[in-house]
Amino acid sequence: MSDLRRIISWLLLALLAVVGLCGATLGVALSPTTAPLSQAVTNTLAAAGYSEVLSEQTPQGTETAFLTFQAPDRLGGYIESGSKRSYVYVIGGFEYQSVTISNSASTKQLTFYRQQSQGGATAVDPAQMYLRLYKQGKHEHQSGNTYTFALTQGSQSGTLTYTVSGQYVSEFTAKVPSASIQLVISQVGSAPPVALPAGAKVIGTTSQAG
Repeated sequence: MSDLRRIISWLLLALLAVVGLCGATLGVALSPTTAPLSQAVTNTLAAAGYSEVLSEQTPQGTETAFLTFQAPDRLGGYIESGSKRSYVYVIGGFEYQSVTISNSASTKQLTFYRQQSQGGATAVDPAQMYLRLYKQGKHEHQSGNTYTFALTQGSQSGTLTYTVSGQYVSEFTAKVPSASIQLVISQVGSAPPVALPAGAKVIGTTSQAG
């Protein structure tokens, strides 16, 4: 499993452990110029592209992914942990993962290992995975342009928080007892195109990475 899929999926698994089947009924729209959450989610996910910063905090440490999504089938950027980073891309039917380099290293002549994608870019895009989770929350609370939902199942609990800016979701956070993530979305509709870095070398499959 690639680092991209691991960083994106780790909290989703945690959330599924605490999410019940309760639905959420959204509140009144903020104003004619600010979309209600349901519409903001739809607008964001339907955009031609957007930039994302996904930060995860667990007892094992912190990792941050800097990604760009380009509809309909491109996602790319890098994942940073401590002083190291690796570049990850999903382009069409393939996933690409670079060798790990230091944060200060040049991206020129990066080596990528390629394998077939399972589900394409939307299957691992953080926004596509997380923004719709409000539908599974309960006890909605709206304060201005911020929406909060509780997740409960038995003795376990979690919290989802969404921030709407204009017609789009600009921030999502999720917290469970031992972990949290923050997803910041920007450049909606104006994010740069996604492509492998200039000079990249692509070889074989990830199984060859050792």
